[in-house]
Amino acid sequence: MRAPRFLVVGLTVALLLAFAAAHAATVAAPAKPASDCPDPATIVKKLQARYDETRAFKAQFVQEMKVASLGVSDRAEGTVVFKKPGKMRWDFQTPKAQQIISDGAILWISQPEDRQVLKAPFKAAFVSTTPVSFLLGVGRITDEFRPETDPRGCTGTHLYVRLASKKSEDIGAVSFGVDRATYDIVEAAVTDPLGNVTTLGFSQIERNVDVPDATFEFVVPTGVDVITPPAAAMPPS
Repeated sequence: MRAPRFLVVGLTVALLLAFAAAHAATVAAPAKPASDCPDPATIVKKLQARYDETRAFKAQFVQEMKVASLGVSDRAEGTVVFKKPGKMRWDFQTPKAQQIISDGAILWISQPEDRQVLKAPFKAAFVSTTPVSFLLGVGRITDEFRPETDPRGCTGTHLYVRLASKKSEDIGAVSFGVDRATYDIVEAAVTDPLGNVTTLGFSQIERNVDVPDATFEFVVPTGVDVITPPAAAMPPS
């Protein structure tokens, strides 16, 4: 089974990372001068508050991965849905179909072309020490990460902030691009220790929408092999 296209980095962050949520029912404020840039701690505080108020969200995403050692890049597009606590669904539509689904207990990664599905405990992949955990309602940014100034600074419409891990150098560099008016994440990027960069961009964001729990259920297709990582402690069915 090939390594899943996602997230970061952690899904690696995948990272794992980060993601988005919501211009719905918001009115854009006048653009502020790029020089008017809040300090990193303030950006993260308001970002955390925004997502503390977010029960669920869905969006279109574009993921770009640049492999430094090979000088190549890869682009994928699809849809993503998050619902607290711990539920998420990524449907990669191009260039190849792939699904990453969690019901809060079990994480499934399905690549139909390979006729294989990876099954793992959710907590083993998304713990409070990953940048994406606060989106899932299982962690807080400043518990594990230190806000720092991003070299891009701020623009009239966007704020940029870098997150440095307080405990591990394995994650690499993490940064968020935040909508200045709403404090929604519109971009998330992870640079791993090898210099590979995964960037996620979000559009058509809908916040606090009604998402049925059935959205996060996964049924293993007939004839597909289920792979469980070695020593993975699966939660009871």
